[in-house]
Amino acid sequence: MYDSDNYTYSNGGFVPNDPEQKPPKKSGGAGKIIAGLLAVVIIGGASGYGGAYLARSNENVSASASVQTEAPTAFTQTNTSDTNSGNTASALGAKPSTSGEMTTKDVIQKVKPSVVLVSSAFTQAGGSSTGTGIIFSADGYIVTNAHVITTEVKTSVSNNSNGYDPFSDFFDNFYNFGGSNYQTEVIKADKVTVTLNDETEYEAKIIGCDANTDLAVLKIEASGLTPAEIGDSSTLEMGDKAITLGYPLGLGLSASDGIISGLNKEMSVEVAGGTATMTLLQTDAAINPGNSGGPLLNSMGQVVGITSSKIASSSVDGVGFAIPITDALPILNELMTTGTVKNTTPKIGITGTEITAAVKRYYNLPVKSGVLVASVEPGSCAEAAGLEEGDVIVKADGQDISSMDELVKIKNKHKAGEKMTLTLARNDGNVDIELTLDAEE
Repeated sequence: MYDSDNYTYSNGGFVPNDPEQKPPKKSGGAGKIIAGLLAVVIIGGASGYGGAYLARSNENVSASASVQTEAPTAFTQTNTSDTNSGNTASALGAKPSTSGEMTTKDVIQKVKPSVVLVSSAFTQAGGSSTGTGIIFSADGYIVTNAHVITTEVKTSVSNNSNGYDPFSDFFDNFYNFGGSNYQTEVIKADKVTVTLNDETEYEAKIIGCDANTDLAVLKIEASGLTPAEIGDSSTLEMGDKAITLGYPLGLGLSASDGIISGLNKEMSVEVAGGTATMTLLQTDAAINPGNSGGPLLNSMGQVVGITSSKIASSSVDGVGFAIPITDALPILNELMTTGTVKNTTPKIGITGTEITAAVKRYYNLPVKSGVLVASVEPGSCAEAAGLEEGDVIVKADGQDISSMDELVKIKNKHKAGEKMTLTLARNDGNVDIELTLDAEE
């Protein structure tokens, strides 16, 4: 038996209509909770502002607000120091050749041996996914997207606890009717299989993956492989030829060509546990489910980006995105050598809510927009700098803000350890405080 809505008969068997869709992940639409969206909570029992304690109570509720944490992830922008004149600095991948432009057909023939099918099985969670990988070394190191070899699962958390917490209890009772709450956990595939262009299969070991940048490194026990040549994405211009190669939709190895449609496109991308702001390449070359982790190629058959169908919108045609290779290389090298990436994602340590008309009236706030601080994490840089519950943040680094998203976007331009200035509206007027940003754990 099979569900005809979810599977299609192809190549002698039934394949999922969306090979990258992971069955355990049940979310979507307007109800999806992403980034730091915690819940709808009730803030009451207090008035005024300027460090006022926000008493949390479910009684005499006059206003409600959507409280958000900072987005727990951000894409770290880095560049290699020696990427010109055919000398890309990397511990992975073949060095670029000095040959001239090639036809699309020649590019495909050149790169085919370096592109592999990546199949992931999630025994614990149930289900499977497929994507594409790029051979980056002759001895079996392979690059792909982290979401190709990971999935999110929801686990039930009992509400039986000592004491009353109006935040969690309101959420539980309103949404779950006193039942269980859920937490999301990111798990790696129990088994990853790599299939080469000649249909030879290998079981792969996950060397490292980083959900924040959606990159992963695999290793198969093989030798004499053909690594892809690495190009320089920093030299790309709009209109340059762009070619994708991968395994979309369960159709086998497929190619598409187009152009580089845009450079340095900032996108808010959903990653495991939240969202990240990534700076990406845009192309009109087709990128479909199954292409994720595959190469975006230039006219010399060099890898200039790592494609991801997860970033593309299903409602828009002709718009695809790829991680620039010069940004990806330092992360891939770190994953290959250490298995992890040092976290430089900055963190303030607060939850906050946008100042709506209802919030403004209830707390009698003298400002029309900003972020009302709902909580301050103990031991955080926010606490050290003197931020308090009830403070209203009206500017970040001198820029007006009206939401947590705007605050997070400015914060994510920094790295952990760097300083950031917040402007607070308090009873005695605006005051600037300086934070030394923490690192996300």
